[in-house]
Amino acid sequence: MKNEKILFFLILLFIGLYIFIKPQNIISHIEWNTIIFLSGLIMITKAMEESNYFFVLSEILVNKLNYKRNLVMFLIFISIFFSMFLTNDITLFIIIPFTTKLKKVLKGDYLKTIFLEIISVNVGSELTPIGNPQNVFIWQKYNITFSSFILNLLPLFIFQFILIYVFIVILIKNEKIDIYFEKENYEHRNFYISLLFLILFIFATKNNFSLYALILFSLYYIFFDYKVIRKADWNLIFTFILFFINFGMISEINIVKDIISHINLENDFSLLSTSVILSQLISNVPATIFISSFSDNWNIISIGVNLGGTGFVLGSLANIIGLRLSGNISKINLFHIYSFSFFIISYIFTVIYYNPHL
Repeated sequence: MKNEKILFFLILLFIGLYIFIKPQNIISHIEWNTIIFLSGLIMITKAMEESNYFFVLSEILVNKLNYKRNLVMFLIFISIFFSMFLTNDITLFIIIPFTTKLKKVLKGDYLKTIFLEIISVNVGSELTPIGNPQNVFIWQKYNITFSSFILNLLPLFIFQFILIYVFIVILIKNEKIDIYFEKENYEHRNFYISLLFLILFIFATKNNFSLYALILFSLYYIFFDYKVIRKADWNLIFTFILFFINFGMISEINIVKDIISHINLENDFSLLSTSVILSQLISNVPATIFISSFSDNWNIISIGVNLGGTGFVLGSLANIIGLRLSGNISKINLFHIYSFSFFIISYIFTVIYYNPHL
């Protein structure tokens, strides 16, 4: 219960809702395609993380940097790139410990770097259907092509990419530094096999073979790399199942239906704002699941929930994970100065850029 407070809360919420609503078929609320894909994604990316490849790659590249601002730019840009494919939370498990090793080099800019990394994984993960759990859900539920999803989020991504670059230039001093890491090793075979599995799994998912691929890849890891099965975050799958069930039941409550009907989600601006506000209040994953029960406009929902990942710390679970990993959970108020500034500027851009559609 201490380590899985969200999961524990969801279990209590499920018990309360089940007693209050007495649903007929709770299983019908679960999006099984999303659960299957997330299960495979968690397993494969854990194997890539355990191979130590990305950590070694980061050390090799960092050795070539001579200025602090360049170092921070590297950390931010590699966070953005990794999170497109490894998901935002897994990227933080790689990049935060690596940044901690550089604490003495970064000195007074260490906290700023951590905050910018947390923001940057939300930026990178918003671009692809496999970057974060809410995107996986939208991709699977609405049966969108990989390219269509990227093109929809691309304008927001480009703007936020430029914006985070501006934040780095303003916040980080351009001081000369001296860094050197001794070369480490990584498991070549495990990394390249897992990379191949990731490509095949995406292909299998879009051709309705994801369950067979999941079984096949699971058998491989069970027999040849069992630590992946043991260390993968299976609690996230259980958490997601409870998200589906709980928010499915909540969407059936009459008073909730009445409130939503007065918001007019047929209007794009109302849908965008509702997606953003819900993300800020209950996190963007449950917000996505909930709002999808009332609208099929995935274009606006995807923009709103990804935009809502920054700002308040609850906007994305990655925000909490990043602060906890860095040991700076007590610095939430300071984090909000950076994250809210980034969020407000991004929200203004979104409203102006998408104005013809909103």
